[in-house]
Amino acid sequence: MDGTKETDTRRRALVDVAARWREPDHPPREEAVAQTLDAPNRWTEEALDYALNRWMQAVTAEALSDWLEAPDVDGASCSVGVLHGDTEPLAGLRAALSVWASGHAYLGHVPEASPALLPALAQALQARHGGIEATFVEDAETLLARADALVAQPSRDATAALRDRCDAHGLPASRRLLQPPRRAIAVLDGHEDDDARGGIAEDLLLYEGGGHRRLALLWAPSDLSPDAYLEAMARFRGVFPAHDDTPGALQMQKAFLEAQDDPHAFAAGLEFLVSRGAPEVPQPEGHLRWTEYDALDAVDAWIQEHHDRLCAVVARAPLHDQLPASWPLRTPGDLHLPPLDDAEGAAVARFVGGLGAPDAQTR
Repeated sequence: MDGTKETDTRRRALVDVAARWREPDHPPREEAVAQTLDAPNRWTEEALDYALNRWMQAVTAEALSDWLEAPDVDGASCSVGVLHGDTEPLAGLRAALSVWASGHAYLGHVPEASPALLPALAQALQARHGGIEATFVEDAETLLARADALVAQPSRDATAALRDRCDAHGLPASRRLLQPPRRAIAVLDGHEDDDARGGIAEDLLLYEGGGHRRLALLWAPSDLSPDAYLEAMARFRGVFPAHDDTPGALQMQKAFLEAQDDPHAFAAGLEFLVSRGAPEVPQPEGHLRWTEYDALDAVDAWIQEHHDRLCAVVARAPLHDQLPASWPLRTPGDLHLPPLDDAEGAAVARFVGGLGAPDAQTR
């Protein structure tokens, strides 16, 4: 089978598996979700089902064709390691999809927080297409020793150490793509409708205030009341209940704010916590910051100072034309479930699509 036809069959396999996994009662999916809920994380069944539905709906033949390059790896395939992060249930999914579709061998390591979803998807894919190689290893060092190239989502604090470990294993910079978590902010102007406020609430709370693209800082005009936005968060919590551990995680910070007499608001069951203050990303996850601005110049100055860690500025679509074109603008409601081919996804596709056989001198 020529390279183009083989690429087409792999992509069809991805599409077929994704179609089956859109059904919440699909047995392999049900089992993987149950194992994920038992793992050490703060994700809920509602959030897992929603994320799986959205990601699987995104995997269509047209979307894969628009997103992925079509490498001819006949005789030049390699082993691509993917160190999946622990910031969200399907961290690194696009890296896995790209490798599975490419003809390269996939070598994965999943975190303790999400041990089951990606292995179950890989197993289903291999059952559908016998030519797809997918293996999981128990520890990261084994992966680094065996991989010819690497895609990873390390924590920001661990990124430098991972670079050093790659160097020690002979993985040069040209054969690795490290994508640590990044921040997002929301810019409000008071004209958000119910849909926009609901989308912002989703971006804030879907993964209990965390995620690979964490949104925890809202910039609002100084005369804007937060009440409508707090109500939107409460409505979101009515559909996506907080994890049982979230109130306990926020209790100490709430007590600290009260002791300092800092202005703050919270849900009756402490499913979220919002404080008013300086433009800082608060801790722990689930604690959100409301920062006031008199002019957008203050927001722009903050963005320029933090641009290297910023992935998105969430704002209602009609406001985009009034904001600087240099800001990485995104509409509310898709922050954690972006298109396959957004900037980060495009970087993954270029990296995997450009891989050939490893240079023997680098290993």
